[in-house]
Amino acid sequence: MDWRENINTLKEIYTGHFQIILDFATVDFLKFVLLDEYKYVWVYSHKTKGSLEWKSYQLPLFDNENYHQVLARHISFDFIVPTNDFRSLLPNIGPGITLIQLNELPKYYLNPANIKGKSRYDLLLKECDYLFEIDLPCATDYGTLVSSNRQFLQSLLDNKDINWNNLP
Repeated sequence: MDWRENINTLKEIYTGHFQIILDFATVDFLKFVLLDEYKYVWVYSHKTKGSLEWKSYQLPLFDNENYHQVLARHISFDFIVPTNDFRSLLPNIGPGITLIQLNELPKYYLNPANIKGKSRYDLLLKECDYLFEIDLPCATDYGTLVSSNRQFLQSLLDNKDINWNNLP
């Protein structure tokens, strides 16, 4: 079977966890997947625009109380906002984002960048009641949408408002 047959289709990647490989989706696709019933959006390994250039920032270098004016680059961080607040940020989000929509705030030890495979999704389900994780690359490329909720993913595939032949 040609790997392209898996694009925009539902596949079980681990027991109880399903994936859709997205054919060149952009952040505009997020309007279809975000559900108001889920409280938070966790963006992780987020990089500021122009992170390759040295720019001036006020950063908390040693604690969360004292900020220092520094030149910095390659700034990467995680942030969590309520779903409605994230929706208001969408127009300003450039290409390339990885996020998880969830109901429970993650514990300090949960770091999706370091936990791989089935363990990652099992922990996200158990600890955070996650709905989905989506990875939309910076460059126009294939992204992934993963969820333990097969019905949710199927409802997206059945959604007549989504043109699966030309994703936003």
